[in-house]
Amino acid sequence: MTNLDVTLSIFARATVKRISGHSIDPAHTSKLKPVPLKICYYIDGYGAKISSEVLYDIGDKRLHEHLRNQDGISAAADEQLYDKLYTPPTPEIFAEILSYSLALIELYVISTIEDRMRARGTPVYPNALLVNKSNPLNLEINGKTWNILETFYPIREDEFLAENYLDISSDGTIYSTGKVDRDKQVAILKRELENCRRFGDTSRITWLEKNVESVRDGKFHYRNRDGSIGRPVDFEFSEVFYDAVSDRIGYYSRLGESKIHWRQDLSDFGEKGVDCDLIMQVMDDLYQDNVDVFVFMTNDMDFFPLVERLVAKGKSVFICGIEGRVSYRLINAVGEKSFFNLKEEPILQNLPNVFMALDKPELREVALQWAWLALRREVVGEA
Repeated sequence: MTNLDVTLSIFARATVKRISGHSIDPAHTSKLKPVPLKICYYIDGYGAKISSEVLYDIGDKRLHEHLRNQDGISAAADEQLYDKLYTPPTPEIFAEILSYSLALIELYVISTIEDRMRARGTPVYPNALLVNKSNPLNLEINGKTWNILETFYPIREDEFLAENYLDISSDGTIYSTGKVDRDKQVAILKRELENCRRFGDTSRITWLEKNVESVRDGKFHYRNRDGSIGRPVDFEFSEVFYDAVSDRIGYYSRLGESKIHWRQDLSDFGEKGVDCDLIMQVMDDLYQDNVDVFVFMTNDMDFFPLVERLVAKGKSVFICGIEGRVSYRLINAVGEKSFFNLKEEPILQNLPNVFMALDKPELREVALQWAWLALRREVVGEA
């Protein structure tokens, strides 16, 4: 085809309380009966950070490969373009990758619940199409407008005639430790330094002095067995990441504690009470019966009894995470179709677009819709 004129247009309405940020214009649901569906996301902070790190590394590598494989671009121009698009591994970009993943998870969860309802004899109008009617993603080719979602995801007759739709509300909580009290930790270190100097314990002085300096900057250094200064833990990075995630999904529960052991030869930094905090909230939600779908982002097998209890109570439960890192006991507890693998190819293919769309939200929307279409109908490469 010659003289091809293609224009992409996006129209977005104000967002509602929903993980994906998608909203539905009431004009499109006026003749439909709402079926309320409350989705809650319970995010293990440590597991979420690890998953974001993995996805960042994959996305950054693919961005470089994507640019390098473009025809007619020299190696020098490729490097210049990569340097311009390169996104450093900051808490914000990690949180954005996580937010993008959760938006896809929401679309997947809703479509799965719709399929289950149809299988039980309750026809429902596709929520994705209602979202798309309210926030259309249109492609104009030679003066003719095509709606991307409706073009590649044609509505079936039974869906078109459905009288019900899922009225979605969703929010989430990231569970991690409370923020480190730096003044308190520095005071502890200074007391230890005084004791070491008083009693001639020179083996720990350099390590303690290093941490007096670094803790103020949000870093804790381990101590190796030979007494040398070990690797740092950047707890400030994690704290900013948790804040950024909570800004996008709803809440940050800080009932757990940061556990720092200064007095041991093998010093330690860890979490205390985080798993318990998450479990207590889930059990509260279960017995108050105010959540329809429980979605967990975790790699931790310790949550297996909790997930098993929810399934036994007849709740819809989904697990999301990196395949190979999530316990198979968790996946088996919910079933393969209720496990959302963040390393699915359509997700990974779109990660470079997420990097490039930080200042252009409309590009993120394109990546999100295309990734969902690929997951749902496997249309990537067929357009």
